[in-house]
Amino acid sequence: MTEEELRSNAIKRYVNGERPKEICESLGRTKVWFFKWLKRYQTGDPEWYRSLSRAPQSKPTKISEEDRQKIIQIRRRLQRQPFSQAGVTAIKWELHKSNFPIPSDRTINRILHQEGLVKKNFLCAERG
Repeated sequence: MTEEELRSNAIKRYVNGERPKEICESLGRTKVWFFKWLKRYQTGDPEWYRSLSRAPQSKPTKISEEDRQKIIQIRRRLQRQPFSQAGVTAIKWELHKSNFPIPSDRTINRILHQEGLVKKNFLCAERG
């Protein structure tokens, strides 16, 4: 019996007059489990017995596409300039000058990696 069938069966038994304690004991489940599914059943949702996603409903720290493109644009511009710094600190400075929101170093690095804008430092690689 699948988990969904178990939930549905437990609530059917309750609707037919069986006591929650007896249902829980026979299924090897807790009262908390039973009453969680009873509460979901009572909402009237036809899909009450299905598990809900545990993923966050929103991602408040997700960077906008506009900000993402701004970071990429700054990186490319800095890379074209001879002898200029093009790392996270330089990008953050440029964002600051433009009054753009400044994401974390990790976010900037993740965007640069996703766009293939991070190249291994060959001088460091030769030493290793």
